[in-house]
Amino acid sequence: MRKVTPRGYGPTLAVATAVILGLAGSPAQSKEVGEADAPAWCEGLADFRYRDLRIASTELVLGGNHDEVALPPHCVVTGYLEERVGVDGVSYATGFELRLPTSWNERFFFQGGGGTDGSINPAVGVNTIGNEPALTLGYAVVSTDAGHTAANGRDASFGLDPKARIDWGYNSLDLVTTVAKALIQDSYGMPPRYSYIVGNSNGGRQGLMAAQRFANHFDGVLAGSPIISQSRGHVATAWDLAAMAEIAPKDAEGRPLLAKAYSDADLALINAEIARQCDGLDGLQDGVVDSPALCEFDPAGLICAGDKSDTCITSAQAAAFVKVHDGARNAAGEQLYAPFPYDAGSDFRRWKLGDAEEWPNNGSRATNTSIRYVFMTPPDPDFDSFAFDFETDPAKLSASSDYTSANSADMDAFRFAGGKVIVYHGMGDQGISAIDTRDWYESLIERYGDVQTVQDFARLYLMPGIGHSRVGTGPDTFSGLDALVAWVEEGKAPVALIASGGEPERERPLCPYPSTIQYETATSSFVCS
Repeated sequence: MRKVTPRGYGPTLAVATAVILGLAGSPAQSKEVGEADAPAWCEGLADFRYRDLRIASTELVLGGNHDEVALPPHCVVTGYLEERVGVDGVSYATGFELRLPTSWNERFFFQGGGGTDGSINPAVGVNTIGNEPALTLGYAVVSTDAGHTAANGRDASFGLDPKARIDWGYNSLDLVTTVAKALIQDSYGMPPRYSYIVGNSNGGRQGLMAAQRFANHFDGVLAGSPIISQSRGHVATAWDLAAMAEIAPKDAEGRPLLAKAYSDADLALINAEIARQCDGLDGLQDGVVDSPALCEFDPAGLICAGDKSDTCITSAQAAAFVKVHDGARNAAGEQLYAPFPYDAGSDFRRWKLGDAEEWPNNGSRATNTSIRYVFMTPPDPDFDSFAFDFETDPAKLSASSDYTSANSADMDAFRFAGGKVIVYHGMGDQGISAIDTRDWYESLIERYGDVQTVQDFARLYLMPGIGHSRVGTGPDTFSGLDALVAWVEEGKAPVALIASGGEPERERPLCPYPSTIQYETATSSFVCS
């Protein structure tokens, strides 16, 4: 890259932009900052001015690593936007960390969050899947706490403040993207040539939220396991708790011990039967279910003829397993949330059961308090998810969809701006249904008329054997960021993405929906058909 005058020497476009935007930062003219200039360059960012912004710190980092990957020299900027005291008396702000490499590749990377956020994670550029962290590739990377500070990613008490709800839902995404790009302009004397948002789970939701609400912020979106319908998804939370509580043994006080609803032997037995029934649906009997989307599992053959043993399950266990996979319904049989696929690599215990031998339960469903604080309107901190009324309580969650849901089929602005989005979702995800994501994609096809029109800007990949956050037995690694960048910058649309890994280790094509994987005997290989 060309080395030019470091920031602070002479007027540039950044100065004019700063005046127009009401900023007061010093000028910058460099995409590559020399070693001698780097300390003053980084320290000078503390003087950057922007509406409702406080720069808390700047630090030049010349070494270090992330997950044993060496990081390049870079400046870390930490800042807070819109600091205030909420209606609940708690101090709020949208905090962010921006890492600016001294050798910049002219690209911007928004690192999506997770859970209900509440902390500023190191902005190194994760969730690139088969690629190194984005910072090591020369990207300027930003991360955010999404508008509040929390004890952990499950602490949803910020939901007591109405603005904090909206900030978490979508507003902080806009605030942080805008200020990060202004800082980049000030630092290097030019805006990013390309901007990407990459995330998993809530970060995946943020990516689709950005495409639907802020169409010009990003050129490309890589969204994994996106929680696109959280309001309805929490109906599923209550549905699963009720189903598991019904068959779980109780403690001395009558409280259900969900972890004991199924033993590990029970789950192994069920997964083996799913594999037996559905292995060959991809055209090859190899002991692996590579087409869970086609699996219609029937547990009847596992039901004990006599006493319960490790070689069978009870009729109640079989019925409960089918019930949670069928999805939440009301008394009239109306679907309140999507069904879940039958996948032998699912993370059933993590989400539905946990492993706590005593009360309280520790499964992801049981420990999630956001339904009380963020998704119920008004919030109800004392609400008991085990007492959910499927006839009346879903209505209490509907209002929150206005600021949390990213399941709109209206992608017009993003599409016309030339944006591209790659979505991937594990079929074994027992927290967020891949069928819900598939149904959203189907709504795009309905809106835009045909598959090809949708695939010109959005592609969906369903991953067999993979649970939430790419944990499972299926192939889980593919070059996600590379595929997105090639599509955005070179016009090379992804077709089959080759994924590797899994148990047993294997290599398989991930097929763009609605095509599915099939084994071709003539060529002894898997193809998308």
